Parts: sequence; structure tokens; C-alpha cells
Amino acid sequence: MWFTLEHMYGELVSWQRCAGCGAEAELPGDETAGVAVPCPDCPGSMTEEFSWDSVAA
Repeated sequence: MWFTLEHMYGELVSWQRCAGCGAEAELPGDETAGVAVPCPDCPGSMTEEFSWDSVAA
């Protein structure tokens, strides 16, 4: 069984990717909106790929 933040946060989830190294993360969308999220694997920052809200629409 896959664990995703969608079960904890509902639709307020976004997939983010680092442009520098390609690392991916599923993060709470309401807590990361408008915030520069640092990449855990390199000095780059994460950018939103999509959110569950946009996929559901």
C-alpha cells in the first residue's frame, strides 16, 4: 500500500521537482504555496509540477 499525503491533507497536495537534480517530493500544498522549498538533495529549490486540485479539475 502506497502512503501519500493526499490521505492526510485531502486535495491540498502538490508534487514538486528540483530543476537541479530532478528529485521529486509530494508536499502539503497549502504549506508550500508561495514559499521557496529547498531541495533535500542539492543546493537547488523545488518547483511545483502539479497539484491534486489541478488534476481533479
